[in-house]
Amino acid sequence: MENTAKTGIEIIFQIIRMVIPLVISWAVVRVVLRSMSRERLKGNLALTLLRSVLVALIWAIGIFASMGQIDAFTKTWETVLASTSVAGVVFGLAAQDTLGNVFSGISMTLGSSRPFSIGDRIQIGDSEPGYVEDITLRHVEIRTYFNERIYIPNAMAASSKIINFTKAEGYSHTIDVSIAYESDIGKAIGIMKDVIIHHPKYQGDGEPSVLCKEAGESGILLRGVVSTGSFADNPGACSDCLMEIIRRYAEEGIEIPYNKLEIVKLPEKNGDLARRSGTAGGGHGTV
Repeated sequence: MENTAKTGIEIIFQIIRMVIPLVISWAVVRVVLRSMSRERLKGNLALTLLRSVLVALIWAIGIFASMGQIDAFTKTWETVLASTSVAGVVFGLAAQDTLGNVFSGISMTLGSSRPFSIGDRIQIGDSEPGYVEDITLRHVEIRTYFNERIYIPNAMAASSKIINFTKAEGYSHTIDVSIAYESDIGKAIGIMKDVIIHHPKYQGDGEPSVLCKEAGESGILLRGVVSTGSFADNPGACSDCLMEIIRRYAEEGIEIPYNKLEIVKLPEKNGDLARRSGTAGGGHGTV
């Protein structure tokens, strides 16, 4: 009985000694995750990778310390350490793409020469342009103008052409308006310039550029450049300017040509009417 009791107490203490390292590891991991939360590290891949390595290392120490309380396990340490190098080689071969994405992401986010940051509006390769929502160890998350999410692997992003629309100060876009050949071109250009430069969001250097772009089949195409402080302001500013230009052209009698469909009804000749009446009458008599 006494031996049985001693054995039971030893088992309990053995379990407690195994649980304590795991509890300590769990507590330390909680502290690390709180101090290095995803919100704080968003976009900083070096610290994100460091956090992942710390968490894995803490759990590994806790697990080995817990298993070390078993006598049979202590004898297998040399075997485990010897097989670690082999496992590392196998893991490296199996995770080539993943590791490539990790190191590509870190290289893009380190230093002052990084091509983009979270919040920038960019275009990677042939993908749709959009805003950078997040940069993870695996991919870059982009939100398009239509609120779609595009996930581009870091390795692909690092090897592709990247256009950053946010790095430069301001943003410019063109608006096109066609006028009739009979209209006063100089007056039309003056109105377009006046509308653009007096828009509250316009931030160009001096007078806006308005050029005669094309002499088409039905009219003359004028193109003006609307410059704003940011991309977010530009679509609305272009829309406002275009509507105001159309209104001012209507007031000044400047015609904006458009395709028209006119239906002309020709009067019927008397001979045609008599012929139709005779045909109708003859047919009726036959019946």
